[in-house]
Amino acid sequence: MTYCLGIKVDEGLVFASDSRTNAGLDDFSIHTKMFTYGVGDRAIVILTSGNLSTSQAVFHSLNTDLNSAFPEKSLNTCVDMEDVAAYVGSLSVKISKNYDQSNLSTVNFSSYFIVGGQIKNQEQKIFLVYPEGNYIGSSENNPFFQLGETKYGKPILDRIIGNQTSLGDAARAALVSMDSTMRSDLTVGPPIDFLVYKNDQMAFDLKETLKLDTPYFSHLSDVWASKLIGAFQDLPRFDWE
Repeated sequence: MTYCLGIKVDEGLVFASDSRTNAGLDDFSIHTKMFTYGVGDRAIVILTSGNLSTSQAVFHSLNTDLNSAFPEKSLNTCVDMEDVAAYVGSLSVKISKNYDQSNLSTVNFSSYFIVGGQIKNQEQKIFLVYPEGNYIGSSENNPFFQLGETKYGKPILDRIIGNQTSLGDAARAALVSMDSTMRSDLTVGPPIDFLVYKNDQMAFDLKETLKLDTPYFSHLSDVWASKLIGAFQDLPRFDWE
């Protein structure tokens, strides 16, 4: 399965995605679900969940168009982030329809995408792109998007994330959300692709692949677990106790 999330706060953007694409008691595979493009006047991040063949075909098409001398469309020619979201959506629809016409039509070839980033002199934005190609943007009431196994990691985001949340707190909340999901769902697993992007920097400030034994992530996970236990033990007692 998958867990991906994108967060937009006033200071910048945070993205995180797991790498597990198949899971079982003794069988799983690993593949990145994050696509990044940071050249010139734009920095763009794309996360994906759903059919892996569709997702990887979309990523391949993005690279092919970028390397083409005269592409009909590419991440370089998109005029704004809405245009980027629409472009990713159109590629996803085209590829999934081609698969649906094959003799494998009983398979679900749909994929979802979180698209975020910034084009110079424009506002940072994130979008959730649906398999049908349409998309929605983040808002003051909904400053983050999730894909895949969302339920385990959502409570921390609901309690912490707002537009004025600091970028550091948003990044920590993203990793706690990912840690909580991996503890409760074996279909979500490391390594974690993790990216932090400050507003108007036009460059990725932090892009890292985190494993369970990566010192910072391991320490964060241990501290969060101990603080949760301590908070639980401080809850008021019942009269009958």
